[in-house]
Amino acid sequence: MSAVRRRRWGDVLLRPHVLIAALVLGGAVAWFAGGFRDAPAPRVPDLLIDAEARSAPITSDARIVVFDRDGLSRTVDVEVTSQDAFEDRLAAALSVLRTTLVEDGVWPQHVGAPTVLGYEVQRRRVVVVDVPPLEGRGPDVLAELATLRSLEETAFAHGADEVTVVVDGAPAATLWGQVALR
Repeated sequence: MSAVRRRRWGDVLLRPHVLIAALVLGGAVAWFAGGFRDAPAPRVPDLLIDAEARSAPITSDARIVVFDRDGLSRTVDVEVTSQDAFEDRLAAALSVLRTTLVEDGVWPQHVGAPTVLGYEVQRRRVVVVDVPPLEGRGPDVLAELATLRSLEETAFAHGADEVTVVVDGAPAATLWGQVALR
């Protein structure tokens, strides 16, 4: 190699961007070769939480919205005993709602209380209310509509942003044969 060529290569290798690239490459090789060690993670203290205290039911206020056959609504404040989770509180409130609607003659007496599944989608609280299926002849249209509106509005009163009602764990065209589900 001639002296001119060596000098040209020297000029190329001593340029700032080539030196920076060489330093970055050297640092990466040293990092992956184990030249740098991570500091040990700080030890998190063990938190001893009593299992009974975690699973103990709590009593809280709940608001249920009751619609009658005429479409008129009333809000009832009740106390429910449930776990601390949102779904458990709403399920307890819907159980009280079912009892109230049975007393009003709107909810069929032989149909149990609905179950609740809640989750968040894009910062929106979505609630799925699973209503048990109806065996035999169902209520009339007005009673079924009052039931559906009571379920939805009670869920909204508990902080749901979106409510979906399903029957027996699956989407259905109607609640109990009369009113179409949305």
